[in-house]
Amino acid sequence: MFQASGIHGPVLGPMGSLVLDVVLLGIVFWTLMSSTKRRASDIILFASIIAGISLLRVVMTPLPNIQPVTVAALLVGAQLGAKRGVSFAILVTMISNFIIGNGIWTLYQAIGWSIIAIIGANTKLIVSNSINFSRLFMLSIFSAFLFDIIVSFSIIDGSISLNQFMIYLANGIPYDFMHALGNLTFAAWFGTWFARVLQHQPTLEEIEVLVVEGYVIES
Repeated sequence: MFQASGIHGPVLGPMGSLVLDVVLLGIVFWTLMSSTKRRASDIILFASIIAGISLLRVVMTPLPNIQPVTVAALLVGAQLGAKRGVSFAILVTMISNFIIGNGIWTLYQAIGWSIIAIIGANTKLIVSNSINFSRLFMLSIFSAFLFDIIVSFSIIDGSISLNQFMIYLANGIPYDFMHALGNLTFAAWFGTWFARVLQHQPTLEEIEVLVVEGYVIES
């Protein structure tokens, strides 16, 4: 299932890639399942957001550890809920890595951004359609280090000692700070605009209301 070792860990062979894709897509399918019917425009907008962030990540690949997905995952989780935040994180990771490069690190990146989306969904970043910027800035910094630590575990394959792993983490500290600085920049410049785009998507509370109303009417 594994081929040679890549920058972030083992490169997956065809069978390994297939298994990983099936698992991740299965999680996406599960998180997006709902008894509530959604308008085609909502689905298209959500798909456009995923495609746009994926493209932005690919375009910004030459920049050292600048990850626009991190702040986007926080805000998607905050505005749309944990489940759609997780589906967003996984799909962006899969789509962008299809171009950048796929390997075992794809799983760790998907896990990292999914956890960040869940954090965004449970920290009240957006209240009454207004962003709590002080909280967003703190979480942007925290999420950078959290994500980088999670992805760092992808290099562990049984041949790396604890000392080597610690040296790897130490060498990555400058890149962690670059990630955090990039997150702060995205949060300050594009946070409000991105949150407004997400407002056109039905929130979790709105979906729950539709489900209850539909149940009452049908009953």
